[in-house]
Order: sequence, then structure tokens, then C-alpha cells
Amino acid sequence: MSSGADIGVFGSGAWGTALAITWARAGAKVALWGSFPEEMAQMAATRRHLRLKDVEFPDRLETSNDPAAAFAAPLWISAMPTQVTPDAWRSLRPKAPGAPELVIHVSKGILQSTHQTLSQALTGVLDVPVGALSGPTFADEVSRGVPSAIVLALPDTVSDARAKALQAQLASEKLRIYLSRDVVGTELCGALKNVLAIAAGLVDGLKLGYNARAALITRGLAEMARLVEVLGGQPSTVMGLAGMGDLLLTATGPQSRNRTFGEMVGKGNSVEAARDALGGQIIEGMFTTDAALALAKEHGLDLPIAAEVQRLLNGERPEEAVRRLMTRSLKSE
Repeated sequence: MSSGADIGVFGSGAWGTALAITWARAGAKVALWGSFPEEMAQMAATRRHLRLKDVEFPDRLETSNDPAAAFAAPLWISAMPTQVTPDAWRSLRPKAPGAPELVIHVSKGILQSTHQTLSQALTGVLDVPVGALSGPTFADEVSRGVPSAIVLALPDTVSDARAKALQAQLASEKLRIYLSRDVVGTELCGALKNVLAIAAGLVDGLKLGYNARAALITRGLAEMARLVEVLGGQPSTVMGLAGMGDLLLTATGPQSRNRTFGEMVGKGNSVEAARDALGGQIIEGMFTTDAALALAKEHGLDLPIAAEVQRLLNGERPEEAVRRLMTRSLKSE
């Protein structure tokens, strides 16, 4: 690919790579950076990602463990695992010759160390506005061009004209993008749905049935709404693609790591065995649970489902989690 990428994607996991493939297939020049030299060399040689192995990279997608090409793009997409993202950018940022006017991250989670969302943490690290791209999307389906819809949440410092231009730039026939100004709400929904997906997987693993899973998802959505609202997010975000849409996908889809993890624990596997069985993949809901409950405590909120997930992660029996949820004090919806 010739120099002069339109989009620089930082993070070569399945999700970052799927988006890079999508944008390159739609005609953009995309530079994809990853931190592991052997992995990037393999991707460059095979023109495929190990977790997206049936999808060949478009010609307009360049891969490298040298960030120079991605740095040269006018738009940066941060696609690294949530918990390592701030430190990764602290290391990367001094190597960049300049900076774009905006960075968009596509990671989901709340930082364990500071209980911040990534837009809150990265704004100080990168010294530019930070937006978020989030919604009900599995990486392999997006990479294969399965029709999907997602939310692009941008801060108010980005003009309406620029926001619409970014929306048009990142959208394609297969990836429909909706605009939002609720960055924090969008991020919190994307983080909390992973916690709730673990709980939904637990219900499946215990074979409690569809009634129980529907109730779990619905009451989980109420928990999500309480935390989002108290932290400044919008109710419409919770009921949209970033909230209800992503929760439905992650809590029911067989490709969801968080749901699968919960299901394996519900079937009697230990937390450690379930993680090992998933090949070391990041179970983001495990990190987000503690952070979400810390934020809830700070604001005097009750998140009973998240609290039971925390107990589950600390080794309590899954049957006890269900018993406690079902025997809580009765109240109005």
C-alpha cells in the first residue's frame, strides 16, 4: 500500500482488525499497528488474522509493528484492551510526530485502577478530544461484511459538521453508524453489558431457562440505566444500540466471551478453568465488575446482579447467587 493512510488503527486484536478490514474494503487506506512483531509479521505474510482466518485482508490495508504509518493518518482509532490502553498510549504518544484533532476508541470497559472510562483517561494522555465507537457487533461478522449498526459518540467540542463528516467516513453499506453526543453513557453501556453477559451465561450454564434469562437481561438493563444516569449519561443511550442492543447481543450470542465464561462457570467449572478454556482471551467483564461496583458505592447505588457476579468471581457457588437474587425483598418495578 502506498504511503498516506486515511485511518490509523492502533491495536491488532480481532475487533480492531475487523474494523480495519471493513474500512479498507470500503475504499479507505488503513494502517493497522500491533505491538507484537511476530504476530504482525504473520499477518503481513498470510494477509489474515488468526481469529478472522477466513477473511483475507483488502489491498488497502497495511499491517506493521512500526506505528509510523498509523501515526501519519489524520484519524487515529484506538483498539487496544481497555486495561492496558492508557499505559500503551503513554508509551506510544512521544513517538508520534504530531497528533490528530480527535482520537476514537473502540474498547469496552472501565479502568480498574482509576474507575474512569477511556475517554476520561485518554483525554489527558493524548491532549485531544476522545470519542467512542460502540454497539452490538461481533468482530467476525463485521469482518465478513454482515450488516451491522453501531454508535459513534463524539464530545461536544467536535463540531456538528466534523461529526457528520466522520460518520460518513466510517460508515459503509455494511456498517451503519449513528451519531451520539453521549460519550460517557456509550462507554458505560459497553462496559456494563459485559458484566451482565457473565450473569446471563451463568443462567444458561445452570439451565434455568429462557424466562430467567429474559428477567436477568431486563433487570440488568435497569442496573445499567441507574449507573449511567448518575454518572451523567442519557437514558436514550441505554435504550439504544450501545445499551440494550449490545446487551442483547452479548448476553445471548454464542460468540460472546463474557457469556461463554459465565456459562462455563454455571456448568461447574472454576473461574480459572473457564478462563483457561477460553485460551487466555480477555474477559473484560471480570475487570469491569469491581470498578462498576466501586462507582455504584460512591454514588449510593445498588447493583445486585453485578454484586452477585463479583461474588461468583471470588469463588462462591453459582446456585447461591441465583438464590440471593430470587429472594431479595419484593418491590415495585
